[in-house]
Amino acid sequence: MMMFSQSPRDIFMLIAASSVKNYALEGFFAKLQKAVPVYRREDSAFSGEGAVRFEASGEETWKAMMEKGAPSFANQGIKVGDQLSIPLDNPVTVDDENYFKDVRVTISDINSDGVAQVSVCTEYHAVSSLVELDGMTSKFKVFPKLDQSKAYEAIFSVLARGDCIGVFPEGGSSDWTQLRKLKVGVAYIALSLKKKYRGLPVTIIPCGLNYISGHRFRSKSLIEFGSPLVISSLLVDRFISGDKSAVELLTDQINTKLHDVTLNIPPCISGMLNISPFESREIIATARRLYQPPTVQLPVEKYLELNRRLANGFSKISDEPKVEKLLGDIREYNIDLQKLYLTDRQLENSPKNWKVAFWGMWNLCKQVIVLLPFIFALPGFLLHLPIAMITKWKALSVASRQAARSEVKIEGRDVIASTKIAVGFIVLIAFYLIYAVITGFLFGWVWAPVAFIGIPLYTYQW
Repeated sequence: MMMFSQSPRDIFMLIAASSVKNYALEGFFAKLQKAVPVYRREDSAFSGEGAVRFEASGEETWKAMMEKGAPSFANQGIKVGDQLSIPLDNPVTVDDENYFKDVRVTISDINSDGVAQVSVCTEYHAVSSLVELDGMTSKFKVFPKLDQSKAYEAIFSVLARGDCIGVFPEGGSSDWTQLRKLKVGVAYIALSLKKKYRGLPVTIIPCGLNYISGHRFRSKSLIEFGSPLVISSLLVDRFISGDKSAVELLTDQINTKLHDVTLNIPPCISGMLNISPFESREIIATARRLYQPPTVQLPVEKYLELNRRLANGFSKISDEPKVEKLLGDIREYNIDLQKLYLTDRQLENSPKNWKVAFWGMWNLCKQVIVLLPFIFALPGFLLHLPIAMITKWKALSVASRQAARSEVKIEGRDVIASTKIAVGFIVLIAFYLIYAVITGFLFGWVWAPVAFIGIPLYTYQW
């Protein structure tokens, strides 16, 4: 919605076809916005039967054979172009930026004996060799090759008439604290469009969505637009000639542009202190607050930029022992604040002498005074407590399930707020109807509509 309000042109978002099919509310709004459904390999993935064994057959290529007694590739519906996912016992990192829990290999050929020729999927890993596959035997998962011709036709028609397409280049929403490995779809679409319509100007606008606390409802957010990326004619010529590296080069350019408009917490901070990425983000935010003078008030875009610069700076000097000590001290500072139920702002505004005790008592009294009106809001609080509990339980349940199914989520925090809105709306109406029926049953049915309308009004007033 933020992008729609800032763009003079209509934006047609690409959305996973599974979201339209499996989630009624998301599908309803997607159809209202005329979103273009796209099928993903992940949506059609299935577990293979038996185990597959790999043998080296050349430089960066392997033979894949089903173990004895297991159904052949053909009998399992596995064909050329499909990808096999091999789980890893320990995640593997690439350039200290991307972590992989599996190895993806692409099938380039299957001979009459049922032996497949495979190579590591560089579109997924960005490298041609991730682990040693020779001699490995493992269970596997299949990601089928899909026909996206209809989706591409719809995308081309939108762009050809001068409208915009909105794409999440990571391939889905994620709660990672840094950009994940970008899919090549954006670059492929842009270059294919230039190939089909040589005279049509195609421009890619990097857009960064930054949330202060993305999993919290009504959290502050910022949308940043970067400088336009115009596709060079040299890349277009290379793509037309069949050079696949043109797609990867354009993807790298898009990745650089997106880093300029997003906050990325380097994983070296998490590794340095052995903490979660979310705690690393909190440490960077605290470092910014400590660095920023208390008398200076910055707009959201300025302090996000300051966070970005601090994160980049710490990553460049992460080998320095004093940096690890500094970040460790900031972490201990955060832990102490949490134990005392204090924030930076409260600490900055507190007196630094014998008046501390009086200041603490006065703040406690103010809290008690503020809680006095809660007595009048208590009925509304009790009526809405089960709604809040059900909504929170469902949101955490969906987040846990999404994180388990997805390769780009840590805890599924990115779906918590949206789930609360969708589920809360339905549960709210349901409970209001229940309260209206109870009121009508106890005091007469003429009071049922009064309760249905009056309860939300009473609650809103307080």
